[in-house]
Amino acid sequence: MASAQAVFTEATANLSHASHGAACVAVADMDGDGLDDIVQLDMSEHVYILYQNADHSFTTFDYGQVENDSQWGWAMADLNNDGHKDICSGVGVTNFLNITSRGVYTLSDLNGPSIFTQAMSMADFNNDGRVDVFACNDVGPSNIWITNGSGVPEYDGNFMPWATQCTGTAGDMSGNYGSTVTDFDNDGDIDLHISHCRQGVNNPDDCRRWDRLFVNDGNENYTDQAATYGLENHEQVWTTDFGDYDNDGDLDVFHTTHSTTLQLFENDGTGHFTNVTEGSGLQYDGFFLQGLFRDLDNDTHLDIVTGSTHYYFKGNGDGTFTRIDNVFPASKEMHSFAFGDLNGDGFEDVYATYGDGYVDGDENYPDKLWMNTPNGNHFFNVDLEGTVSNRDAVGARVTITGPWGTMIREVHAGESYGITNTFTCHFGLGQYTTIPTVTVSFPSGITQTFTDVHVDQNFTVVEGECSSPNVAITSESGDLVWCPGDAGLTLNAPEIEGYTATWNDGSTGTTFLVNGGGTYSVTLDNGDNCPVTAFANVLENPDQTPSITADGPLSFCETDGPVTLTSSSAIGNTWSTAQQTQSIVVNTSGSYTVTIDGACQQWTSAAVNIDVADAPDAPTANGAIINYGATADLNATGSNVVWYDVATGGSAIASGNAFTTPALTATTSYWCADQNVSGGDIEYGGRTDQSNTGAMSNSAYHLLFDAFGPMVINSVKVYADGAGTRTIQLRDMSDNSTVAEGTFNIPDGESRVDLNFTVPAAGNYGLRYSSQNPGCWRDGQDGSIPYPFALGSLGSITGTNVTGGNALAYYYYFYDWEVQSPLAVCESARTEVVVEVGPQGINDGTAQGFSVYPVPTDAALTIDFGTIQGEVDLDLLDVTGRTVIAQHRTVNGPGQLDLGGLARGEYSLRVRHTGGQLVRRVVVR
Repeated sequence: MASAQAVFTEATANLSHASHGAACVAVADMDGDGLDDIVQLDMSEHVYILYQNADHSFTTFDYGQVENDSQWGWAMADLNNDGHKDICSGVGVTNFLNITSRGVYTLSDLNGPSIFTQAMSMADFNNDGRVDVFACNDVGPSNIWITNGSGVPEYDGNFMPWATQCTGTAGDMSGNYGSTVTDFDNDGDIDLHISHCRQGVNNPDDCRRWDRLFVNDGNENYTDQAATYGLENHEQVWTTDFGDYDNDGDLDVFHTTHSTTLQLFENDGTGHFTNVTEGSGLQYDGFFLQGLFRDLDNDTHLDIVTGSTHYYFKGNGDGTFTRIDNVFPASKEMHSFAFGDLNGDGFEDVYATYGDGYVDGDENYPDKLWMNTPNGNHFFNVDLEGTVSNRDAVGARVTITGPWGTMIREVHAGESYGITNTFTCHFGLGQYTTIPTVTVSFPSGITQTFTDVHVDQNFTVVEGECSSPNVAITSESGDLVWCPGDAGLTLNAPEIEGYTATWNDGSTGTTFLVNGGGTYSVTLDNGDNCPVTAFANVLENPDQTPSITADGPLSFCETDGPVTLTSSSAIGNTWSTAQQTQSIVVNTSGSYTVTIDGACQQWTSAAVNIDVADAPDAPTANGAIINYGATADLNATGSNVVWYDVATGGSAIASGNAFTTPALTATTSYWCADQNVSGGDIEYGGRTDQSNTGAMSNSAYHLLFDAFGPMVINSVKVYADGAGTRTIQLRDMSDNSTVAEGTFNIPDGESRVDLNFTVPAAGNYGLRYSSQNPGCWRDGQDGSIPYPFALGSLGSITGTNVTGGNALAYYYYFYDWEVQSPLAVCESARTEVVVEVGPQGINDGTAQGFSVYPVPTDAALTIDFGTIQGEVDLDLLDVTGRTVIAQHRTVNGPGQLDLGGLARGEYSLRVRHTGGQLVRRVVVR
């Protein structure tokens, strides 16, 4: 499964008109020609439509200023089923821009009460084949207009039961902000979710803050059942989006909020939801105005984009998301955005605005167009047209099933907070090439199913009438690769009776010769409104550089190895060692690469450097013989000796060359090893002292740093505005998880905080206060802070988690970092040391008459072996267990042992014979 990160390139120069938008923005096929267009609301007042041409250029039509006030919400769909989408927008009155053809329109006001409009959505709420209009009201009950047979929305104050169970001010039905129309419970009808956020209402028990979920009973009767389904969120929720992040066939929920972090809720399959934000990587707070699911890298997993406080989170498919910075590099945070394919390559592009506040356009910062770069992943697009259902098929859904699970996409008209996205149902499919089942469900209840569908198609289904043929572009070689210097690559389209094949350059026929890489397409059309466009992404000398993974650390002690290196290519590998397997086993230091034969040339991986540290020699040590219940003094040679009570594993029980055992009553084995110890070097980095200062109390803002490998943050300097306890966290920015945390009593003014936080591996991290009011200080200066700041050779402070133009304008909280490289220990093999415990009595039962004398002695010791016969071993050991005399004898009666020259003191005489052993105490005076 390919999972390359989405890469966007600014292409604002392609636009035919410059606009300065804010919250309201749209990308949609406004005239039914199969191409997504851009709808601008310049300075939140003036409508322009940039119609996409066949060559993906744009032509601008001016639809005038809808009002003298900034519009807070809008949505668009084909209300009269004439093939052209209409626009409704508002702030007080609701404006209706009825478009009948390019540049031809009428502007009027919808009837009904004036409201403080927020988000708007369109859907066929009464399922009569015409799209209706809904508008959120900030200060009272929302409005809904049911479209009549002439295509004009008419206000209906009784259609939805807006009244809440609350009474008094709390029950004024206000606080309606974001709206989403979706079939959250998979029962075949649309439901309405409204996000609630009432400014100035800080009590979560005030129902003006409670999200609402109007559930359709199948007969277009709606009741608020948010509490029943676990979606009566009491936070200040600004927007809500529904999407299946884990491809299990049900829609999950993503919230932006203004009272806590971003939130993620999981659907249990029956439409009941559980908060799963913890550990998701989405625990960020900020001034969020937008938030949507989207698979922007076509890897089968939904990603998330937020606006105003702008983030891009790459979806991992398991309920976790990874924040990726600078996907849309700009000097200002993205305010709002809309998705659609604006160059016909099967990857959704982004039209972005950079306004201020809520809905204020910035005259000095025009909108931008960001084009998505194909990454080799496949896709599948479905364009729907209703006949019994509304023409735009708003409320329809497409479900595809396959080895990835089940993916669901719905046709929406008005999402998040003033956004309308493409009506095309877009699926990213990674490296999958066939879709086993595609099911299209229209609002009317009509369902159409297709099997074994090719990927990389724009597939069209007209309700109950026709559907596209299932086609794919092929080549004779089977590979869509062109190598420089080769003859042209011939692309083939299927020949289908009655269909004309038109390639992207306008030529016709079933073959097409290409002489370079790029995205090529062919449209097959027989004039019945169900054309199909198939795409081929031809790669020019594709980079097929293999990668190497290791099943363990790249630096290790020779006693801990080896490590297995594995190529990303299953076949065709040639290692720098000349081995030709996918994996090799490495136990020596060196630089290792692997080379494969690519489609056009050989490709060699980046080198993996293996460092195998030499282990010291195993120490030498002597055992001991002791009497029952005594202790033994053991000694071993070596520089850094450690002692164990197990042969492998376990923890050291002592260190040093000498070790005294506890009192022993049975023969016992110990083990000793020698260690080479390196690392532990201390380095400093970051800003040394504060300079320009200013209080900072937003916990979301903090320093980011790259660790080049494991290290320890010993301490940092801080400047506190008042004494008190403060919690400091080390965060892994790949998933926003907490790696280490501590609460410290920090005095007023300058002080040093001993953190002792372990950074476990190379990566991007953040160091922050967990409190929203840390009362500490950060530097600021005219212009940018001169990032990066080296942390010695161990890492680098790279910037802050602030996005936009102020990303490098401040230095947050933590000065003069003291960091330390981790200790590296390489340990020798272990040496066994045996402590033998002698018997409790004089005799062992097998050697009667055995004795030694005289004790004490001056020089010679007489040994009476008694009944012992044959071969014996004599060992005399000092009190440390060291053997000072060792002899082998054949016993022919009593004998003598010369002790002359020995130091005065106590010794043990051990006699080992065929029947056992005896130990006797000997004293030399």
